[in-house]
Amino acid sequence: MRLIIAFLTILFAPHPAMSQALSPMNGEVKTYTDVFALQLKALNPYDSAQQFSVRILDDQGAPVKDVQMARSILNLPPSATNAFYIWGKVAAERRIMVCLTSPYFSNGVGAQIRGEVCGKYHITRLGQ
Repeated sequence: MRLIIAFLTILFAPHPAMSQALSPMNGEVKTYTDVFALQLKALNPYDSAQQFSVRILDDQGAPVKDVQMARSILNLPPSATNAFYIWGKVAAERRIMVCLTSPYFSNGVGAQIRGEVCGKYHITRLGQ
């Protein structure tokens, strides 16, 4: 009986969940100078074009002002990947999070969904 229930659950399960992606999701950056740069890739897995916002936070979740990026809004067509860069200064070491957020949209049932994915990065200055 359990086998039949498991089979029916798999058979009638909804489509797999799709979510935007940020690559790489975590990283270790080493630099010999007081500046660093990261190249990240954003993925839009949805069937429609999406506008994603990019936020940079410290390891406590507070916004970071001294890390920059060329654009904080990414417009991605369906199933597209786009590279973007962030850069800033580092004294000895720092940890940051980069979050990619989609706007609210409806799933067709009336609920509002907003996707967000965050990556964690540790930046270290070498040779001080």
